[in-house]
Amino acid sequence: ALAWNRPELRDRIGRVNAEWRSVLTDAFEGVVRDYEIDTSAFPVSAIASLVMTFNEGMILERLSGITEGQQDLMDAVDRWLLSLERSRR
Repeated sequence: ALAWNRPELRDRIGRVNAEWRSVLTDAFEGVVRDYEIDTSAFPVSAIASLVMTFNEGMILERLSGITEGQQDLMDAVDRWLLSLERSRR
């Protein structure tokens, strides 16, 4: 959001974004391997982008005073992660 109003920050924000994307991509490569997640539907790069966009959206909504549905979404993600853990055992 900073770069929307401050073009001089775009390069730096882009670099930070790329570094964070790299960290997430590396982490998710291990996760998809450990949990045997089929990456033909969602490649690791798409999963990293989804998590980044998900987080940015939650932040933007909260800054706008919107929380509707967020807890339901977090609960659904938790259930999905628990189901992956159970199936892994």
